[in-house]
Amino acid sequence: MREFFIPFRSRSEAISFYEALLSYRIAGKLINTPSSAGIGCGLSVKLFARDMPQAKIVLERGRFRSAVGFYYFSSNGTAIKV
Repeated sequence: MREFFIPFRSRSEAISFYEALLSYRIAGKLINTPSSAGIGCGLSVKLFARDMPQAKIVLERGRFRSAVGFYYFSSNGTAIKV
């Protein structure tokens, strides 16, 4: 199953977003932002692709302004923005 991640510019917002996902029963994981992405504060939230629509709703409701966008890994390991 394809996974994607959302890098943040703020560590506290990354953690708050992760906790918000858990409150909506959306499985996620806090990860170190991959260096190939070259952005953010160093923390990202990783999710399954099937959860992307719900994650967008949580981002909008929570007004997580430091979220950079949605990224996935290409076959060679580089981060690509969706």
